[in-house]
Amino acid sequence: MAIEKLSIDFDCLNTNIYKVGAGVVLSEPTVATISADAKKEFKAGGLDARKLLGKTAENTKIVFPIFEGEIVSEEVASKLLNGFLRKIGVKNKLFGPSAIFSVPCGVNAEIISKYKAVAKEAGIGKVYFAEAPILSALGQRIPLTEASPCFIIDMAGGTTNISVLSLDGIITGISVNFGANKIHTDIIDFVAEKFGLQIGLLSAERIKKEIGSLVEDDGLSAVLNGRDIKTGAPKAISIKSCDIFEVIAKYYNKIIQLATNVLAKLPPEVSADIRSSGIYLSGVSANIYGIENYFSKKMDMKINLAEHPEYAVSIGGGVLLSNTALLNKLAVKI
Repeated sequence: MAIEKLSIDFDCLNTNIYKVGAGVVLSEPTVATISADAKKEFKAGGLDARKLLGKTAENTKIVFPIFEGEIVSEEVASKLLNGFLRKIGVKNKLFGPSAIFSVPCGVNAEIISKYKAVAKEAGIGKVYFAEAPILSALGQRIPLTEASPCFIIDMAGGTTNISVLSLDGIITGISVNFGANKIHTDIIDFVAEKFGLQIGLLSAERIKKEIGSLVEDDGLSAVLNGRDIKTGAPKAISIKSCDIFEVIAKYYNKIIQLATNVLAKLPPEVSADIRSSGIYLSGVSANIYGIENYFSKKMDMKINLAEHPEYAVSIGGGVLLSNTALLNKLAVKI
């Protein structure tokens, strides 16, 4: 029986799993519920756990096992991952599936060891690791050679990776500990201060998806429900895209600033190649209206947005697993 090959983007916001020969087979929130007592029994994971955000009773605790690209709860992470594997029909066997995990740019041995422990406990056999920007490039089918560098900005849930890379690997790059989750928490704070309305994480995510925009005068609107901070009573307001533009733009402006700093330090020959090919965007935070035009104007560069930004990394892992020579060349050496 052939061993299944999986590409796992185990991000703090969402987990995406790509199965070689089948495509993306799972995309669910990286969150779990456990019992609040000393036993810490695993209750639910993914979509089932997400539904309970802000609604759990005293005997249930919400856990986000990944934080800013690192595993902070190995036990919960392994049970959550095992549950995801069962959902896609992968069962615990003597020889489990082989899998490649996406990790932040410049990952260290301590982070890798935690991922290896979680993978083993979840029933995975052979484990590989690759840096997110490399997988993003492969997932976008960028034609890589040793002499053709590309500039990748991958904006995930907890980390943002900004890298210049070629077929030889990463030439230069940085990983910063903020991603889509920062937008959500900033929206929560803004709505509380501006409208006197307390909302939860689910509402902040929904508003960003429904009316989040990088077009300054976008008039799209939505109804936002929450709790009046002064009275404690339920309250609903109408909010427009332009109301939260500055909140959202602050996050992207920071990324643009960091990317500009990386560009400024490149050798002239590499800069010329990047200027010709442009900048490639991926990650869940790249999935927002107006991002191509916004980045292009701010950076005076051609912008290439991945067809499915949120899946580029997991798709790239599938590409790498399908090419043994390339896998041996680009996988993180551990």
